[in-house]
Amino acid sequence: MLIQFTIENYKCFKEEVKLSLVASGYDKETRWDRNVLVEPNFQLNLLKSAVVYGANASGKSKLVQAIDFFKYFILKSSKESQLNETIEVAPFLFNTATADASTIFEIMFLHENIQFRYGFEVNSAEIKAEWLFFKPETKEIELFYREKQEFVVHKTKFKVGNYLVKNGMIRENALLLSVAGQFNDKIAIKIFNWLKKLDIVSGLHSELYTGVSVQQLKNDSQKNAILEFIKAADLGIDDLLPQLLDPDNLPKDLPTELSALLTKTFKENKNAEFFYDIITNHKVYNNDNEFIKYSKLSMKSDESEGTKKYFALAGLVLNALQTGKILVIDELDAKLHPNLVSKLVELFNSKDKNPKGAQLIFNTHDTNLLSTKLFRRDQIWFTEKDRYGAVTLYSLHDFMLEDGDKVRKGADFETNYIKGRYGAIPYLIDFDYLSVI
Repeated sequence: MLIQFTIENYKCFKEEVKLSLVASGYDKETRWDRNVLVEPNFQLNLLKSAVVYGANASGKSKLVQAIDFFKYFILKSSKESQLNETIEVAPFLFNTATADASTIFEIMFLHENIQFRYGFEVNSAEIKAEWLFFKPETKEIELFYREKQEFVVHKTKFKVGNYLVKNGMIRENALLLSVAGQFNDKIAIKIFNWLKKLDIVSGLHSELYTGVSVQQLKNDSQKNAILEFIKAADLGIDDLLPQLLDPDNLPKDLPTELSALLTKTFKENKNAEFFYDIITNHKVYNNDNEFIKYSKLSMKSDESEGTKKYFALAGLVLNALQTGKILVIDELDAKLHPNLVSKLVELFNSKDKNPKGAQLIFNTHDTNLLSTKLFRRDQIWFTEKDRYGAVTLYSLHDFMLEDGDKVRKGADFETNYIKGRYGAIPYLIDFDYLSVI
């Protein structure tokens, strides 16, 4: 499970910001048994979900992008970067002191009953620093610390890393952790496996992850789970029938290059399968409201954008709940009814439906969620941009009101947020003064 993610000098985040999933011990009477997972071995109480609010262009999506870059760079830096190749990191550009400075990332998480803390400092040319600590029991142990090309490595607990360093096998623009993973270091592989359980998706582009749900339709039990998920949303769909491309009869509207590539793939691999659509079955009734037959519609052509997105999310959500993954979604509410979003959050907060401690982190503009009592104060986060373009990240639990008091747990979160009592809303000029051509 994710404990905390920290970034500094990345895109709109000039100063250090921390997204913490540690539950406040001062609020044990609020949804504690549902929204909090207790880890007694590490004396940690971790939240199952977190939501981020803020004005447009206030950094909500940039936070997701930071997590995505962090994951990508760890998994790929040893493979794809070559000597002297530029690292595609993006510092805060609206200040002369930070534009050429390095960017810092750090993450803390639990995996296989071990607590890890890993981070690195990087600019476009090199790794400035890198560190890895783990806590298998009660004491945190340093596995390695790096300053540029100077390394201090634990010789017995990080043997592969020690070997790589001694033999000068770590490039200036590659992470030691990434290279160690390529050489099958056991600890690095554990971290890689955890990162692969961190799913980061865009809520605006469901077509990018529809394949996850489609693949699960090939398994009967998984298909039944997806169908239950779909039926619970009252979309009027009774069945989902995946349609495979016919190698001998490809659709005529396919681009020429794609058609040629598919033809070549089918020739080289007789067992290749490509889905091109999902047929959805809808009940048809007569005037006496008696069921007569099914009408078959195309998911691609006939279903709404909201239905397409919900189907695409089905595979990701169910897989996360079944395996204890972390699901990070940018713009979860886009194209979905607020009640559906609320139900999705309830699944992650549930004791019964989420036995393996899956976590959901998402951003949204849907203030209705604040009135549903879904969240504790420590699960609600805000991004706010100052006049100099720098963004801060803070939780409702830590926010101080103008009178110096903290927000009460029984406050009307939605109304107060819309009124600007918690910040993180746009400050609009009087539109009457705008010049209209």
